[in-house]
Amino acid sequence: MKKNSFLPGLLLLFFGAYFLLQQLNIVLWEGMLHWSTILVITGIALLLQAYKQSDYPNILPGFILLGIGLHFQLKDIVAAWPDHFAVIILIIGIGFILRSQKTKGGMFEGVLLCILASFFLFYDTFMEMLGVVETGFASLHTFWPVLLILLGAFFVFKKK
Repeated sequence: MKKNSFLPGLLLLFFGAYFLLQQLNIVLWEGMLHWSTILVITGIALLLQAYKQSDYPNILPGFILLGIGLHFQLKDIVAAWPDHFAVIILIIGIGFILRSQKTKGGMFEGVLLCILASFFLFYDTFMEMLGVVETGFASLHTFWPVLLILLGAFFVFKKK
């Protein structure tokens, strides 16, 4: 017997509460009325659906929506929060890792994305540590999309 999904109910409940607070001009935190709050609400609802009803494929989209929403909330509030595209790659990588704990698939992709994001987030630090080798890596930083294309082609065309 298939379980009834309570995702629509959660979304109605959360969005109703959000829009009621907006109508009553009640602000619980700075930036609450931004579009990113909608992403956070949807991500939380998907994660609750995933974990409460064993609908584990929803972990990845839920965590991505929650993470991106929180990223855009926190980057303006927390001074130390990195405002870099690699944060989004890191969020997606962590989402793959969390989903792989329940579905037993996607761990490699998640770890690979986290390593890639770490490289971009800490690129300047890596270059300072390497010093003399910096010029060779500068060209790698320029042509990093080629690396992504090659990795993507490998995963698409490899034999299973």
